[in-house]
Amino acid sequence: MKRLGLWILITLCFSNELFADTLELATLEWPPFSGSNLPENGINGQIISQALSYENHTLAIAVFPWNRAYRTVKTGQTLGYFPKYLNPSSELLFSDAIGVSPIVLLERKNHPIKWHVVSDLNRYTLGVINGFINTEEIDEMILNGSQPSETASDEKQNILKLAAGRIDAILIDAHVYQYLASTDPQVANVAQRLQINAKIIEHKSLHVAFIDNPQGKKWRDIINNGLAKFDPLAMQEALLPFKNRTVD
Repeated sequence: MKRLGLWILITLCFSNELFADTLELATLEWPPFSGSNLPENGINGQIISQALSYENHTLAIAVFPWNRAYRTVKTGQTLGYFPKYLNPSSELLFSDAIGVSPIVLLERKNHPIKWHVVSDLNRYTLGVINGFINTEEIDEMILNGSQPSETASDEKQNILKLAAGRIDAILIDAHVYQYLASTDPQVANVAQRLQINAKIIEHKSLHVAFIDNPQGKKWRDIINNGLAKFDPLAMQEALLPFKNRTVD
């Protein structure tokens, strides 16, 4: 009987190892959410790893420039990438939320932006990142020409343009700005002249986007099962290296 019990235990352990697998995902440099120089490749990576651990799986992450991360899914190099704003019209499959991104206006202290509705921003020139999704309404206004804007290659370039007075405000994730202000000397040097506008633009949920095929559906469901066993947003809050009362 003891031998039978031992055999069952060994079999169960072997079965768990047999069905354990590693999910490979792509991500981009977008600290503190994701990046090659962050613990477990960022807060999102830690949250996804936590979800997979509940299902006895592990995570492997490849970090690419942002415009290549999406292409790795389209070309079949990876099953999915993160973080991605939810887009119901996309051909991709989306996991449940792995975090939240507070989209704000960063402005100069001596030139605050006054607005009540989003169309009020048409009076100002906004800095945006080339190819990035902002909000549906703002992106539509940029597209139809009613919203003056200038593009930059990354957040740092946008911040420096703002500090130099070349644009009126920029659209940025509040946590990304705070990370740059605390880690990048050039951004830190101008941060005392800048502030986050008190009125938030939008809280956007972050997700893993998978290719729409059987393997993509399988891993989407595995991650969702794991995410249901803890609070990803509370984990994000705990992992943030700073707090920002203006976006609470």
